Amino acid sequence: MAGRLCVRQHGQLRPDVVDRRGSGRGRRAAVPAGARAAARTARAPGSLTRGAPHFLAHRGRRRPGRRAGARVPGLYPARTAHQLGNRGRLVRLLKGEGMPVAVDPNALITLEQVGRLPAAQTLVLTVNNRLARRLTLDLAAQLRRERQVSELPRVLPLAAWLAEAGGELAFEPGAELPAHRLDAFATQMVWADAIGAEEAGRVLLDTAQAAALAMDADTLMDEWRLRVPDGADTDEYRGFSRWRRRYRERLAAIDAEDANQGYARVLRALQRGGVAAPRHLVLAGFTDISPRFAALLDAFQQGGATLAWLGDTLGEAAAPLRHGADDRGAEWRAAAAWAAQRLAEQPDGRFAIVSAQLQAESPFARRVVGQALAAGGHAFNVAVGRPLTEWPAVRAALAWLHALADMAQAGAADAPVLGAALLAGHCAGDRRDLARLAAIDARWRRQARARIDAARWQRDLAEGAALSAAWPAALERWQQAGDRLTTDRWMPVIRAALVALGFPGERPLDSVGYQVMGAFGELLGRYAALAPAAGLLDGRAAVRLLASAAAASSFQPQRDPLARLDVLGLLEAEGGHWDGIWILGLTDDVLPATPQPNPLLPLTVLRQAGAPRATPERERQWAEALYAALCRCAPEVVVSHAHLDGERELRPSPLIADVPPMAWQAPAAAAAEVLPQQVLDDERGPPLAAPAPDSPRAGATGGLDVLDTQARNPLWAFVRHRLGARALADYADAANQNVRGQFLHRALELVWRMLPDQEHLHDAMAQGRLPGLVEQAVQEAADEELRAYPRALRELECERARAVLAAWLDLEARRLPFQVAQVEETHQWSRGPLALTVRLDRLDRLADGRAVILDYKTGMAPGNPESDWARARPVNLQLPFYAAVLSGDTPDADVAALVLAQIHARQVAAAGLTDTELGLEGVAAADAAKGFEGLAWRDILLRWRTAVENLADEYAAGYAANLAYRRDDLKYCDAMPFLRLHLEDEDDAA
Repeated sequence: MAGRLCVRQHGQLRPDVVDRRGSGRGRRAAVPAGARAAARTARAPGSLTRGAPHFLAHRGRRRPGRRAGARVPGLYPARTAHQLGNRGRLVRLLKGEGMPVAVDPNALITLEQVGRLPAAQTLVLTVNNRLARRLTLDLAAQLRRERQVSELPRVLPLAAWLAEAGGELAFEPGAELPAHRLDAFATQMVWADAIGAEEAGRVLLDTAQAAALAMDADTLMDEWRLRVPDGADTDEYRGFSRWRRRYRERLAAIDAEDANQGYARVLRALQRGGVAAPRHLVLAGFTDISPRFAALLDAFQQGGATLAWLGDTLGEAAAPLRHGADDRGAEWRAAAAWAAQRLAEQPDGRFAIVSAQLQAESPFARRVVGQALAAGGHAFNVAVGRPLTEWPAVRAALAWLHALADMAQAGAADAPVLGAALLAGHCAGDRRDLARLAAIDARWRRQARARIDAARWQRDLAEGAALSAAWPAALERWQQAGDRLTTDRWMPVIRAALVALGFPGERPLDSVGYQVMGAFGELLGRYAALAPAAGLLDGRAAVRLLASAAAASSFQPQRDPLARLDVLGLLEAEGGHWDGIWILGLTDDVLPATPQPNPLLPLTVLRQAGAPRATPERERQWAEALYAALCRCAPEVVVSHAHLDGERELRPSPLIADVPPMAWQAPAAAAAEVLPQQVLDDERGPPLAAPAPDSPRAGATGGLDVLDTQARNPLWAFVRHRLGARALADYADAANQNVRGQFLHRALELVWRMLPDQEHLHDAMAQGRLPGLVEQAVQEAADEELRAYPRALRELECERARAVLAAWLDLEARRLPFQVAQVEETHQWSRGPLALTVRLDRLDRLADGRAVILDYKTGMAPGNPESDWARARPVNLQLPFYAAVLSGDTPDADVAALVLAQIHARQVAAAGLTDTELGLEGVAAADAAKGFEGLAWRDILLRWRTAVENLADEYAAGYAANLAYRRDDLKYCDAMPFLRLHLEDEDDAA
């Protein structure tokens, strides 16, 4: 799960806000310590700006809400209620109702009235951080309009106030508080440890998922005051109860509490008077009132606070209009066009596009909205954060830390680990030596180096002088730290090592980069505070934990202050106000959503309590409340849905099914001026040079891949074999499919060198010698081809090979008699300036002297010879090429059959074409094969020979048309970015 890291000493708490619903959808509730919403809280509660300090600089931090030189505006004792008029009557909430609240219009207070309350005696609690920031800005603007200089009332998200109040309790006389406060990330760590210990003797597939569910169940139990009566418990609940006991024992052992327990502690203190209630308490944005939140409000009132709802955040309910689009792409384009039109028509207006699935659609949304607003030059803001690990500087820091940890601990590191660091840069010399560092990685790939020791690493680094000097200093700082440390001791080591490496690099930071560095610095601070939960860690484990923490931390750059269009999710939009909003994606599977009750708690108990996500009725109720709140966000509201998702038909949400359709249509795009164009269609490169008179070889050489790529796409062949351009090779992998294929090829070669014909095969089978021969071949092939394999993996590959070879030899034994004439023989073929070197897997001779050519295929799919070879431009043409080469000028006199042998653990089979009976199932008669009907074998061989020669002539002449004859021809093409064929359009990308 995602979440903000925070294990703070009391008095230095950072808040969280729960936002957990699963399946990418969250629900705002009066519950602290959530995941995604907390991750979006990238600044201290109550602050309006977020500084971007240098990544390594220490930042002093005041407690939320405190201004320099001023005492904390605390929660004051109750006094006589301020006169709020008829609209300021108290709203009493009954404890235990736990259902969405229908606010009485006569119990509302306006923002203007809030501004007239005594600021030091007023507390405004909001449902989320975004609403708190907006209300603070609105109150400040109100004071400016009235030309007043006055203190603003405190406006805090509920979770921020709970954290602040919990911190204040640390100063109570005789307070006995836990030493540490865990946030969602640290809490999940402790849950995972507790569950792992409790289930040590049983198999649990996903401890992390179980920990997330247990966290949610624990909060639900307390938030909704759930009680499981006798007879209602389930096996899952009993397991959860054991986990819960172990979890609380673990918390006690490390002297810590989580946010759920902190909430309970603040509530108890408020009820007994240990926390002073404000004179005026104003609530904003809450639509879902749990029993515990109701008890909190009741405790405020018992402490003398007057309670009111901030009503003008909701506004008047607008009459929405509905738009139906063909698909999601068309729906987004319509919304973007609407926004562009409104921004142009209303220069001072503010608008919003609200998406039910913004997290998944944000890249597409940015592109479509950016294109729509480009003409007007309007700025916009997309309210979606990305994990810190996706920002280049943080990704680079983690890559270098992984490299340091591996080198320090093992004296070597895997090539992908070091390569990731080299390519990431953000180190000493990265601006000057970037190409040299990338070349080191490319060389390792070409050389198939799987692991790099310290000596080779230092030698290779010499190509980048700055990094070559920086690396030893960083490694020395790391090694001096020791083997096992807590995170608070690892944090300064990590900082010092990165500084020694020159992080964040030589390039100047732009605004976003500076903010990323600030976020990474804050992450390191939170990481240090994980010490109680994480315990002692070696270097590798310490870096892995930091990477997990970064992945769980979301970052979003500061909002453009000039942006008048916001693109938000459903929950982010709640409580906002614009001049118009477009809500898209409202299909019946989104709002209301399918119930997702927590499986660890009995459904009957959840249903009776009206807990979130428990029942369809509850989902419908929550959806209606959210939809009603969104319709009050603007005087103009457009709702939309798509009719299709691919081939799946979509239906509108029942909440909008009766909404009248809108008459608006997207304005036609302005016709662009037609400019004169000059077209150059260059389909030919320079021809191959003729061989020198005294040269024994032709002017260009290669393997059969030259002709195969020429047949699939001539430009691909030109790029790959004439320009030498191809995709960067993968890193060496012990389980690489190519290595396995080479191993099986070699084992088969060794077998047939020991068995020259089928008669010897029959004798070996009859005498029981065949398993020994196979074992000998497999072991010898493994010694040659599997040297880099770990022992266990090598044994598995040998066992697999023995089974596969035995199955294939059994099939060969049932063939008509044959003699093995050639095994893994190399042949030369030339035509004009082109010379090819080809390797023949095997050639057999039948009793009549004719040849059968076999090609081994060790992949899962042997190919479709009839389809591939019947084309005018044949592909997978190894066997047709061999037939053309060997047949010479009398094609029907020699080659009798072409056989593709699939040698794979899932299937051992044969395919191909033959002119005679072979006794081999799967090989079809040529004159009856699809694409060759009615053709004599001689004509088929001549046709192949002509096709091969035409492809060779094309290549030699420089023919390089960018044509793909079938989409599958480019399935494994490594030059697709160059060819730019069959690109996905933006609708597919959506």
